[in-house]
Amino acid sequence: MSTSVSRRQFLKGAGLAGASLALAACVAPGMPAAVEPGAQPIHLVLWGWWEPRMAIYDNVAQEWAEQRDNYTIEVLSVSGRLEKIYSAIEAGTHPNLFKMGEEFFPMRREGLLLEFPEEIFTNDWYEETYPSVNWDVYGRYVIPTGISSTLLVYNRAMFEEAGLDPDTPPATWEDFLVAAQATTQSDASGITRCGVVPADEWLGYNQVLQLGGNIVDTSGDSIKANFTSEEAIAGYQTVADWNLKHGVWDPDFPWNGEAVGTRLACMTEEQAWIVGEFRASFPDVYPDLGFAPPPTPTGNPEPVHGYKSTVLSVSAFKGDTETYDAVYDFLKYLYVDAGKDAYWNLAELISIAPARADLLDDPRLLSDPGLAMAAQMQATEHDPVEPPGDMNGAIGDAFYRIFREGSSVEAAMEILNTDVQAIFDRGLGIEMQ
Repeated sequence: MSTSVSRRQFLKGAGLAGASLALAACVAPGMPAAVEPGAQPIHLVLWGWWEPRMAIYDNVAQEWAEQRDNYTIEVLSVSGRLEKIYSAIEAGTHPNLFKMGEEFFPMRREGLLLEFPEEIFTNDWYEETYPSVNWDVYGRYVIPTGISSTLLVYNRAMFEEAGLDPDTPPATWEDFLVAAQATTQSDASGITRCGVVPADEWLGYNQVLQLGGNIVDTSGDSIKANFTSEEAIAGYQTVADWNLKHGVWDPDFPWNGEAVGTRLACMTEEQAWIVGEFRASFPDVYPDLGFAPPPTPTGNPEPVHGYKSTVLSVSAFKGDTETYDAVYDFLKYLYVDAGKDAYWNLAELISIAPARADLLDDPRLLSDPGLAMAAQMQATEHDPVEPPGDMNGAIGDAFYRIFREGSSVEAAMEILNTDVQAIFDRGLGIEMQ
């Protein structure tokens, strides 16, 4: 299967976590008919978003139903899914199954989700099939589609042009800066090609983690913002200095995918979905790109290379107990019996490395340099689990203060720390790691 997906398509439909159950009721499509105890057939409904992805789920669902005499299933791509799902939950008309996003943790905290039965999904199966997933955090309520690891992406042709070895990408921060300086071009008007344009999402987070720090403190009874720590200030100063001190990045350049894809930048650090973006949207540049682990201060993951995002699949809602056997049977088919090929298709669609151990040596994965590298990064990157989207916006505001208002990094981090703590105090992202 070869399907192109853009960055905007992948992000489309992502909603805010923790939507209120008090949302106004609205008509929700595809509600299962009421089932009397012992009545047959049993009809299940699975909701998600984005039609290309839900078509893959539908193929698996119909294969499952065709092999059962008394079960049917309907798979729907639902716009405005969070408003509709919470309204449907309040009305008791919700679907049996739901493709999860960042709403997973709030829904689990609210007690809405069914725990997967241990007799079907054993602890050994979890650990052996998904060895890079922190099951102590995610629990027995969902399975990942895959993991979007952070990569260094660089233009091999620009490396050669600058006298750098394209087969030896920078591994340390020092080597990275040398490569960025060598590939930056300027004229009287300023920078015309950046050595690096970093990701505009979670800017600086990798560098903090690489220094052994974190932007949250989970050591106490409640989560605390940690942007004023020594490691956080040093990590964000490192990124700010790419512009302020070293002149290898202009924040006014286009976002990193476009900058690298149009040869306005040589390097970026980004999660694995960017591989599909380059392949689909910038096919003339894609053959020139190389992929490597993100550079760290020492060249090794001490403690990590950066951060990764776990992309979640389908969970089940509590509801009509008469449907539970059918729900569990479908989940077993989805995750165990038909899982390998279906999960390759789902991971490839959004250009992430599958999390399943039996796919990590699959020829389809190994033939894709970017995704093969992303798979290698799974074990050496940190999963923040539940980072609230509002935090990313607050980080962007901090860099605005640094670049536009002349704030010091230390002063910007003080404000950022207060802003992010307010987000946690609203109950958002409280299971972030």
